[in-house]
Amino acid sequence: MGEVYFIRHGQASYGAANYDKLSALGHQQSEWLGNHLADTVGEFDHIVSGDLTRHRETLAGILKSVNHAQATEDARLNEMSYFVMERAYAEATGESMPGNVRGLERHFTRVMQAWETGKIASAPESYEVFQNRILDAMQEVSSHGKRVLIISSGGPVGVVMRHVLGLDLSATTEIILGTYNASITRFTVLDDGLRLMQYNGVSHLERPDRQHALTFL
Repeated sequence: MGEVYFIRHGQASYGAANYDKLSALGHQQSEWLGNHLADTVGEFDHIVSGDLTRHRETLAGILKSVNHAQATEDARLNEMSYFVMERAYAEATGESMPGNVRGLERHFTRVMQAWETGKIASAPESYEVFQNRILDAMQEVSSHGKRVLIISSGGPVGVVMRHVLGLDLSATTEIILGTYNASITRFTVLDDGLRLMQYNGVSHLERPDRQHALTFL
């Protein structure tokens, strides 16, 4: 059997002018994750990441501890263009983004529902295209006898979980919203597809002195 370790990037810069870079905590989370993987897994046969800055910076932190000669990039593993879609949704509905966390979560769910049903006409890509590119990239790197590390984002984690577990969109959005930064979701490669073995693993962040590093945004 093969294994796929699917990583969500470390904390990015939510609220800053450029979201697509790790915060200082995001860099630390990535290094702690690299230490954990080196101690518990060892080497990987293949490492692939999306090509967003937060993916590259997370990988750089991991590679301070994980020994690997070369990693590749695949833009199909990039996150959805959520902020672009959110602005288009706001223009179409007049519904602005709330200022509190729970309101943001409900708003995210409504935007996702509108996107999946084709109601955001100016979306950079359809939900189907987003889903298919993630699954195509996963299929290409998942193989028997190989241990693969993927660095991506919360949306792609949700897409893969939806595919493997047969979830609806409501459950998928809950997974996306609940996925920790620098977390591990692990799959075993079987003859007929993937089997979920672990979701949202953050044992490297659960020590008493690292509780502040359990972040979603």
